[in-house]
Amino acid sequence: MKVLMIGGTGFISSNVVKLLVEEGHDVSLVTRGKSKIELFDKNKVQFAYGDRHDKEFLNKLANENNYDVLYDMIAYTADESQMVVEIFGGKVPRLIHTSTISVYMVSDVVRNPIKEEDDKYPLMKFWERNPFGMQYGIDKRKCEDVLWKAHNEGKFEVSMIRAPYVCGPHDPMKRDYFWIQRVLDGKPLLIPGSGDFASQHVFVEDLAKAFVDLLKYDETKGKAYNISSEEIFSLNDYLDALCTLLDKNPERVNVDLEVFEKLPFSMSLEGHAFPFNTYRTAIFSIDKAKKDLNFKSTTFEKWMPGTIDWYLNVYKKPSVGYGDRSKEVEFVEKWKKYKRELIYKVT
Repeated sequence: MKVLMIGGTGFISSNVVKLLVEEGHDVSLVTRGKSKIELFDKNKVQFAYGDRHDKEFLNKLANENNYDVLYDMIAYTADESQMVVEIFGGKVPRLIHTSTISVYMVSDVVRNPIKEEDDKYPLMKFWERNPFGMQYGIDKRKCEDVLWKAHNEGKFEVSMIRAPYVCGPHDPMKRDYFWIQRVLDGKPLLIPGSGDFASQHVFVEDLAKAFVDLLKYDETKGKAYNISSEEIFSLNDYLDALCTLLDKNPERVNVDLEVFEKLPFSMSLEGHAFPFNTYRTAIFSIDKAKKDLNFKSTTFEKWMPGTIDWYLNVYKKPSVGYGDRSKEVEFVEKWKKYKRELIYKVT
């Protein structure tokens, strides 16, 4: 197939491109040229240099090429999706959109396991600390609304993938490394709340395969798919598995959420601090993906060692908020003392 991708040099999309090329597709990427295009063999991947917000540039691409499918990997607003509809509608038979499980998690109504049709429950009151991204989830809902309308109007056949936390080497969010580096230093781990709320991750290569496999099955047209690991981890379960792989067992100290949220290092401008702390259980049904895509996930024990190796031997930089690690440990010791004194007073 002749494939056009908006994006293509990011964490998820670069893995999708590699698989598309391996399977013999003719791939062109819309890119501003600011990312690492050396990721790809220029004899196998073509580059259309320009901005996705440039109507004239996109119109030229749509009018001068007969693409079979358009992957939009970086649509974050309804306006961006609407522009794609206006320019490519009626010119490209199929559009594949990168969505997110956050479209579910911006509602108070969460019925586990969460199914693809559970995306329209009413929005919760705006929650700034929503670990799944409050505004992000709202905006992605709006993107989806635009595209489903276009699908129903016959502009093109739409498919979507909704993924949870995406993990693996080269993750720009560096979520796993937050915990890897802290486990390895051997100092106490601050656990927000109980650490018992369950959710799922997905290995980036499994996710990429699902994006490519959509092209193989006509029944995927007009559908959205949850793509996540078959394994379900609470933060505690995740740390158990990680500590086993790292052969470390640091002390874990649970801090009440209302106290944790007031700590200056509980959030970081660098990225996701204390990731996988979900505040509520969120388990996603992948039955549709198993049925229509024959989806199978790689186990944690298989993908995490390579991820650890990449962080330690390639990335080699501090994890998010690690400059405040001493403050984390200092607070943990104070918290332990406070809890001991509280217990003493009660008894």
